[in-house]
Amino acid sequence: MPNCGRVARIHSSRLAGGWHLAISVQPSIMREHFALLIRNMLPSEIEVESGSEPHSILLSSDRISHYESTRAFMDLLRDSVTIGDDADGSYALGLHWFADIQERSQLGDLVEQAKDYGRDNPSDPQALELLLRSTLDWLTMHPLIESLNAVASIPGTQPKEVDLPAALAEAISRRFGKRRLLLRSRNRTPQKGRADSKASSARSLSALMNADRDAFGKRVLLIDDLYRSGNTMMAGVKALRRAGATAVYCVALTKTARHCNGLPAGVDNWPDKIHESLQVDDTDLPFC
Repeated sequence: MPNCGRVARIHSSRLAGGWHLAISVQPSIMREHFALLIRNMLPSEIEVESGSEPHSILLSSDRISHYESTRAFMDLLRDSVTIGDDADGSYALGLHWFADIQERSQLGDLVEQAKDYGRDNPSDPQALELLLRSTLDWLTMHPLIESLNAVASIPGTQPKEVDLPAALAEAISRRFGKRRLLLRSRNRTPQKGRADSKASSARSLSALMNADRDAFGKRVLLIDDLYRSGNTMMAGVKALRRAGATAVYCVALTKTARHCNGLPAGVDNWPDKIHESLQVDDTDLPFC
């Protein structure tokens, strides 16, 4: 079960000789994970170090030109969920359902509307379009997209007229000019409701999934609609690495709170809907 966290608070100060950002990470067990991800994402001119408090990280630079992009990135990490797993970095736009009540979030409802459950419950085109646009906006604001050159999606267990992860990957490929890679799976059993152990489930999924050989030497973005325990996503990560991918980053639309170590039972103020801050201009790319 992975750890999950978010940037809870941001305090900024701009000085004549540069700028400082102090961020607070919730929960504190995720601080080192956040610090490493942030160091890898931001330009080398930005100094990233742990603060005096167990949940704090300090960012500073004498390059004023980096301030706005860095602040926007911290806002993005505040308005989404960062997941600590075996990928090079994993994120979700928000929570799918809450840990303390059996109720889906606003974003979770939107994902359910966009999923294709067959003739009697097809994908809602409006919900699908909103999720596509919001995912593209989220990636536009994340410096990660600059370093990637391929995108793949978790394959479904059953054929569908609208495959939500595949639709997201296709849109990302077109929007950002990334090579579209294929993952294939011989698994035909949905993960939801499986009775076997998490370890055996993860092993079987990994053995059944194979990646496009074009993944060799690529930095890949792996897309799924819902991140539960992480078994399916990590099977995809392993398949891409076996095929020679040099780095694999994961983005899911939503993350279930029930499968997050460190996520408090009360999830007040955790992202659970699409925020207006994600609506950005197409050309507003970070650190160009």
